[in-house]
Amino acid sequence: MPSVPISEFEHRVAKWAKVLSKTRKPLEITQRGRTNLVVMHKATYDQIQKELLQKQALEIKLLVEEGERAIREGRYYTQEQVEKMFRVPRRRRRRNS
Repeated sequence: MPSVPISEFEHRVAKWAKVLSKTRKPLEITQRGRTNLVVMHKATYDQIQKELLQKQALEIKLLVEEGERAIREGRYYTQEQVEKMFRVPRRRRRRNS
């Protein structure tokens, strides 16, 4: 990934916009020698977002399938059982005398 100091980027934004448009590769913007920002073409960003949403949808589908399998196999708790497991015993209040 190419890297450029922030001052260079500020002075030549139009040039870098063309480069990003052409290469579709992200550009690291450095400040005091450290990467501070990453700039990318909108199409690259959209592709990343699309892939992320697809991955999340697949993960949700797999979790739902696992839940359905657990129910079929009887591996589940009723609402009452869950409430009983997480019930916190009441503490007696101490009276200030």
